Amino acid sequence: MTNAKKADAFRRLLKWTIALLVLFALFATGFVLLDQYQKGERDRQAARVQEENKALVEEYNRQLAQQQASLEVGEVKTWPEAKESGWDVLDVSDFPITNTREAQVTRADLLKGGLLLVNRWHEMPADYTLVEGNLKSIGTQTSYRVPVRDGNVTLLPPAIEALDRMIAAAKAEGMEHFIVREGYRDAQTQLGYWQTEVARYQDRYSGSALVEKARERVAYPGTSDYHTGLSANIDVYDANDSALNSKNFQETAQAEWLNANAWEYGFVFRFPVQGYPAAGTVDKAHKTGINLKIDAYRYVGVPHAAVMQQLGLCLEEYIDYLIAHPHIAVYLDGELKYEIYRLPGGNEDTTVSLPANADDFLASTDNMGGMVIAAVY
Repeated sequence: MTNAKKADAFRRLLKWTIALLVLFALFATGFVLLDQYQKGERDRQAARVQEENKALVEEYNRQLAQQQASLEVGEVKTWPEAKESGWDVLDVSDFPITNTREAQVTRADLLKGGLLLVNRWHEMPADYTLVEGNLKSIGTQTSYRVPVRDGNVTLLPPAIEALDRMIAAAKAEGMEHFIVREGYRDAQTQLGYWQTEVARYQDRYSGSALVEKARERVAYPGTSDYHTGLSANIDVYDANDSALNSKNFQETAQAEWLNANAWEYGFVFRFPVQGYPAAGTVDKAHKTGINLKIDAYRYVGVPHAAVMQQLGLCLEEYIDYLIAHPHIAVYLDGELKYEIYRLPGGNEDTTVSLPANADDFLASTDNMGGMVIAAVY
């Protein structure tokens, strides 16, 4: 090889090296900016939550003192009357929990409780590792009564058990051929999706603009609801019915059944957007941060799903509702079904106070500095 050819080859190699270094620098700068942006968002949300919880504690103490004072002078306050028929959700925040018994709940119990909020503003808690070992194959756990894409589709046990009951109920009513295409998604998988999406736009956007563009279709790793192990992407599939397989899920009778009945098994449609999943659906994208048509159904537990169904709330709105109304009573046909209350804490193993006559209870962290207790009657 002549010296000129060697020089040309060297220059080409040098150009490629410089180009790769520049590309690497752009990626590094983008992720540094993204981390700074994420940290700023988390800090602002943490400050807001801290103030809200402080106000909640002060209000609870005020109510308790007020009730004690009323008892001392012989005054008796009673809950508002519930409707005689249908569901009724009453705000009883002026009434502290009294006549209680205590129960122990672990941080792992709270992480699995159903209300773990994960979105673009609230990332996965670092101690989720406490329950990662509890993730189970949906197919294996249900002996494939719940059809799945493959045996690697996993969820936490409470969600699997509720899913099994729901699919069985649908089958009893002639609704079959559901399939769970996705469940739990780890951060590494999400990172791969994110990097692919960023690469599509990095020549046209940079910094926070690039972040926002990528977020239109992909959640940043650590902020996807699929990380919770409580959300399932549901579709239909029948090996002998290509017409069914080609339909959008929400165009099927199976979806119609699911949207009408899922709440009875503790599931809610996770990301309502304008006109989806049904024509009359009110857009919640401004609350969820997701403006895509995603057939994700999230396990939250029956008491919470019942309230969300009756009040038309998405998960983010429900937690905001509980912050504003930290003690509610839920009635059906005049009979008390659930008593739900939110307290500060839930970041560690703890003791909770329950109404002494409650038959059972659910306890969950909301990932916003609070824990929510649902007493079941």
